[in-house]
Amino acid sequence: MKTITWFVLLLSGVVPLTGAAESELVSALTALKEMVQRPTEPSVKEVEPLKLVIEKNAAGLGSDETVIRAAFDLVTTYDKVKGPLWVSGKSFHRGKGGSTPPANDIHWTVFNVMQAIVDHVYTPDNVARRESLLNGFKFGCAAHFPGAVEPPADANAVYRVPVNASYRKLFKHKILGEDLPARRPTGAYVAPGSVVTVTVPAALVGKGYQLRVGAHSWDFSRKPFVSRLDRVSLVYPVNSPTVKVANPLGGGLYLEVPLGAEAGVVELAIRNAVRSPFFSTTPYRPTTLAQWRDTERQRKAPWADFQSEKFLMQVPTSWIAKLDDPVTLLADWDKALDAVTDLMGLPNVWGREVQYSQVDLQNRGSAFFPGYPTCNDRYDPKRDYEGHAKNYLVRGPQFAPDYPFHEMGHGMLFAKYKGDREAAVNLLHVAVLNRKFGVDLDEAFRSSRGSTNKFQTLDHTAVEWMMSLHFVNGEPMASYERQYQLKGHAKFVDIVRLFGWEALHRFWGGIVADEEKGRPSPDGDDDRYTLQLSAAAGADLRPLIEFWGIPMQDKTKPVGVPASPKVYDQLQRYKNLVPKDRQAFREFALQWWGRQPSEKGFTTERDHAARWESYDEKEADRVRQRVQAIINAYFPNGRP
Repeated sequence: MKTITWFVLLLSGVVPLTGAAESELVSALTALKEMVQRPTEPSVKEVEPLKLVIEKNAAGLGSDETVIRAAFDLVTTYDKVKGPLWVSGKSFHRGKGGSTPPANDIHWTVFNVMQAIVDHVYTPDNVARRESLLNGFKFGCAAHFPGAVEPPADANAVYRVPVNASYRKLFKHKILGEDLPARRPTGAYVAPGSVVTVTVPAALVGKGYQLRVGAHSWDFSRKPFVSRLDRVSLVYPVNSPTVKVANPLGGGLYLEVPLGAEAGVVELAIRNAVRSPFFSTTPYRPTTLAQWRDTERQRKAPWADFQSEKFLMQVPTSWIAKLDDPVTLLADWDKALDAVTDLMGLPNVWGREVQYSQVDLQNRGSAFFPGYPTCNDRYDPKRDYEGHAKNYLVRGPQFAPDYPFHEMGHGMLFAKYKGDREAAVNLLHVAVLNRKFGVDLDEAFRSSRGSTNKFQTLDHTAVEWMMSLHFVNGEPMASYERQYQLKGHAKFVDIVRLFGWEALHRFWGGIVADEEKGRPSPDGDDDRYTLQLSAAAGADLRPLIEFWGIPMQDKTKPVGVPASPKVYDQLQRYKNLVPKDRQAFREFALQWWGRQPSEKGFTTERDHAARWESYDEKEADRVRQRVQAIINAYFPNGRP
């Protein structure tokens, strides 16, 4: 019988303890509880050997009821005597990059015990077999994150909700994270201390479906500053018609649908959960404006879900309690995502959302990142947002800063020129604002890099580039000159100005169509990339692309489309924009940089700083000659 128990534990992810290890672990937990109850705080020297015992045996914390009770008693006592972590004001820091080990004090030790409880006690097997033990236990820090909520008034009340249990890939083109299951909100929330029972259709059992409690699935264990437990989300496989789920922190309840699933719309029956604000425009569960205003936005669970067929997000309820019109909000997000998918040549509706955004206490990474979900927006749980935040997620995509669509671009994995990895992705922002919200092309362009300087137009971006050393010397634009800078994606905006957004749609749409037929992408093959761009525009773009720093390596390749008078006129126009003398250059540089350019500046600013004293009429003529050389090479007979 003992062997069978050990086998069950191993299958559930819990490491069984030997008798000696179990005794040692219980003794350590009990000793720590006694230390917590002292009027004075124990020393690190006292705590350290006990912390090491817990770290060594953490994976076995959920193997035995005696051990579980001892761990629960420690946390409950700490919450009562010291006050819950974060709620009581205690903060943590690991050190730079998470490389510095935290102190072996009583607070870090309780943190470790709590994390081990989440990781190793709340297993599917334990929640199913030990419901009476887990029922009612919760972390006091849940009031900090994800937030406080009372259990349902009627533990036997059943909430029924339709969810989409299908997730089919509709095209061959790869999208970042597409292998991750599609996450479907239910509008149910598991209160801390509650064990919730979910009944599912037989068609879902044993087919790779999962129930997730807590949408915040990113692991923060490498974060220097620790604002919550590192892992706060729990997953329960759907291996029987009824599944019991719990989380000592609480969290929203989601069905996770594996790639390739085709069960269609199904109904889940959820018992002992509270309701959370949920607004949906999906055809199988539409929310009316009256339902939202009268009922949904008044629900007390701390997180709200918004879902369309193209967009999904979780935001704090404190952000949306006064949100009057989510109909327009989601319609605007759908419009924005249509601009993205149209540009990329992809269907507007996929097997799951085009974008999934989430708010957390910290960003997912040290910089902004794409992901499913993206996690690039933060909130303060101690702040009173008075029912409405100024964040673009709940205001609309037309108010988005530069990073959301930049990161979405990374997730699209679309074909790029070599060196364009951090440049071409900025184009999505331009497309959204210009195509769907009527923003002037120059304004949409400059805001794609977060600029509010109205002088930074496409024309002036061309001048900024022409004033660089690489341009004057006839050298390519380096990748470091392209990344995170307007001139890096200006070539595409120039194509839009001359030939419209449809030219780019045909270009990337053609690549997607080729992928369907097994044809290789031009990604990283600059010559082929330019030729395919030209074919999509119906005009020879080689001179324009060379102007923007990507010359053809093999100029003998036939382009197959006519020379363009629009391109010719544009290059002539750029030649005429070259500052005529030092005074004109200085006036330009002061308006572009907002100051005299510095020799310590980034990329082109250094080039401009070097020209501050040296630029003259002779240098201006040299720049114009460089533009004319491009014109002569591609238009030997003049304007076509």
